[in-house]
Amino acid sequence: MFDINNYKFDLEHNYLEIGGEAMIFHCHHYITNLQRTILDADYIDSKLFLIGSAADAVYNQLANLCEGLNIEESKHMAQDIYKVFGYGLIDLSNMDENGCELKSTKSFFSKTWKMKFDEASSPVDYYTSGFLAAAYAVIYNKNLKDINVQQTTCMACGDDINTHLIKLGECNFSLYPKKAPVQFKDVPKVSLNWEHEETVTNAFLGAHATMIGNEEGYIPAFGVYLVRNQSDYVNRLQFEFVRAMTEVAGEYGVTIAGELLMEAGHACGFFTYGGIMTSPEWEGAVKPYLKTKEDWIKGLAALVNTMGWGYHTAIELSEQKAVFRNYNDFEDLSYMRMYGKSDYPIHWANSGGFTGLMQLVYGTDLVNGERIETEEGFRNMRRSKVKYKTKMTKGISCGDDFLEVEIWL
Repeated sequence: MFDINNYKFDLEHNYLEIGGEAMIFHCHHYITNLQRTILDADYIDSKLFLIGSAADAVYNQLANLCEGLNIEESKHMAQDIYKVFGYGLIDLSNMDENGCELKSTKSFFSKTWKMKFDEASSPVDYYTSGFLAAAYAVIYNKNLKDINVQQTTCMACGDDINTHLIKLGECNFSLYPKKAPVQFKDVPKVSLNWEHEETVTNAFLGAHATMIGNEEGYIPAFGVYLVRNQSDYVNRLQFEFVRAMTEVAGEYGVTIAGELLMEAGHACGFFTYGGIMTSPEWEGAVKPYLKTKEDWIKGLAALVNTMGWGYHTAIELSEQKAVFRNYNDFEDLSYMRMYGKSDYPIHWANSGGFTGLMQLVYGTDLVNGERIETEEGFRNMRRSKVKYKTKMTKGISCGDDFLEVEIWL
């Protein structure tokens, strides 16, 4: 029923929208690191927004996608997008007006958590809890405020299956006000200034629609598991974590949370970019055009400009210093849609990713063929005496025309 080919990538803004929600790719290293960072702060009640962020974004999307569909068609739509986006497999056939007990053996979050961190002490698939609450609300015309959802078993904890209970009852997750429409910042762009940019971007735009869930509902690519996130879901996790930390530590909470969130961005830059730059796809479509280390960074930017994260470019680029820009970056667009203007820069995934990329290209032997995208490789990189410093200089949600990040030794 759901066909990703019906949704065209916006090349002007490097943006993909499905059912009213911006969609972005992330890898399992980033998502699991982000979630664990939040959960490790056990002095805040993060479960409320871990579920609520998913419920809000999915409800908005499904309400649009299921408009005019009957109950059975709506169930199929929900199952389809869950699989296509790479979250695994769900079967809603036993859901009725009273809710359901859903059992699954294919879960992106449970599978990749265990791959990365071994067994968890409690269930970790908060996204699916929020997804199911939203699906139940849309399919049976219920209010999210009247839904209770719990995960009772989890494969990340050593169980054979994931079990979620969805029913009418006291809501046990955060609810959010209606979001504003997306507002692009249409300003002249400084281009990547690389003669092969269009060739590389077009090569991966062509593959864009093929990056969908396989028979198990997963998207293995570039040596990682990808997932197509609702941008507002994954970004609200960041924003609500910062809010919760400021309640604990005042203004210093922004600094503490920002450092922790940037570490998840470092993981994305290391594992996702490292996986991409050692993949067969890179070998065939990008590497023939690479002569310098700067070419490696520009080739990577030309590729990730198809991921829905905005338009990445380099204003200055050398081993000693780089100035990166992102026009219509996904973090700022999300923040403005959900919260309005910000008093501080919204940049953690972007800054962490840019910094991780610099460390990869200039601080490892990846460009000479060494495979380094392992957990030990990440630890070695973070222990390195040669470390790049990062400073956010501009941000759209702060009133600037673009996001800009300086990185230097």
